[in-house]
Amino acid sequence: MINFVREYGITTVDYKYLIHNLRMDIMESIELNEDNIREVLKFYNDLGITSGLVNLFIYRPDLIVNTKANIEDIINKVDKDTFINLVNNSVEDLIVIGI
Repeated sequence: MINFVREYGITTVDYKYLIHNLRMDIMESIELNEDNIREVLKFYNDLGITSGLVNLFIYRPDLIVNTKANIEDIINKVDKDTFINLVNNSVEDLIVIGI
């Protein structure tokens, strides 16, 4: 299982939502790449992103199942505060800033 994601600020309620709504191929990828996913989730936590993680898993798994270096490259192309705000409030709008 992917219960390790709860260590990064995902509540029990959000975890249950995640398990029921995450595509199986994404869940398998998370399980197989746990060390990489932990590094990415810690990076997001360090940026101040916790509540928006569930929405990243569901709507933008490409920003979870990726390397930290690639994610840093993507984020460095935009305003960090805008990125954080969108992830925490309306992850679907990341497309507006080109992500």
